[in-house]
Amino acid sequence: MTILIPAYEPDERLLDLILQLHNFQLEPIVLVDDGSGPHYRGIFDMAEAFGCTVLTHEVNLGKGRALKTGFQYIQETGLPDYVVCADSDGQHLPYDINRIVESLRNQTTPGIVLGSRRFTGTIPLRSRFGNSLTRTVFSLTTGTKIYDTQTGLRGYPLSMLDWLCQIPGERFEYEMNMLLT
Repeated sequence: MTILIPAYEPDERLLDLILQLHNFQLEPIVLVDDGSGPHYRGIFDMAEAFGCTVLTHEVNLGKGRALKTGFQYIQETGLPDYVVCADSDGQHLPYDINRIVESLRNQTTPGIVLGSRRFTGTIPLRSRFGNSLTRTVFSLTTGTKIYDTQTGLRGYPLSMLDWLCQIPGERFEYEMNMLLT
């Protein structure tokens, strides 16, 4: 299994996540620096020192393009098993990432596994409203209920990587397009 993390201007939470993933033996880890610039080079250098592979976009191309870059790299290098994507801000805990891995391993029919955040506690109104709106529109449009359409915690079997690289979208719309396709 490979952990893929797209990152734009990350902070120390990314390094904390990497260390936690190592402790859970969730590796290899592939990071895509989506044009963060020289100010963030130290974080990516430290990630490489921790054993991560870092792929770099010279300019910000968007989360969708960063994911596609990672998927293509994983295909080309023949990394094993599954791919689990997580966000760089530390909101996805290794325990939850491991649950996605277990769900992928227990599938009888290969498909996407979505992590789902619970919007409780002090969640900004904008985030709560945005997820509620997209969840409702998605359900009305497709007839399928998904609790968290915006989650960055997603798992995929390797057999889906060709398809994932062909989905339209370069920025945040990519993940929604994935669910609609």
